[in-house]
Amino acid sequence: MLPEHINSIKSLLEYFPTEESCMEYLEHVRWGGNPISPFDGNSKIYRCKNGKYFCKNTRKYFTVRNGSVFEKTKIPLRDWFLAI
Repeated sequence: MLPEHINSIKSLLEYFPTEESCMEYLEHVRWGGNPISPFDGNSKIYRCKNGKYFCKNTRKYFTVRNGSVFEKTKIPLRDWFLAI
C-alpha cells in the first residue's frame, strides 16, 4: 500500500510531513480521486475547506475519516501512520 521507499520512520515522516498530506494519501487509497459520500453513495459531492466534503443529497459534511477506523479519534493521522 505504501511506496517501497518508505522503509523507516524517517522516510515515513518525510513522505507525510503534514496532516493534509496524510489525508490526501487516504483519499487516494480510499477513493482513487473520486470522493464518495458515506451517507449516500449516489450523491453529488462538493469539496470544502480543511479536507471536508459536502454531500448534496443529505446536506451533511464528511471527511475521508468517516466510515474508517480513524473516524472518532482526535489523534492526528500522522501519529496513526507512525503507530501502524
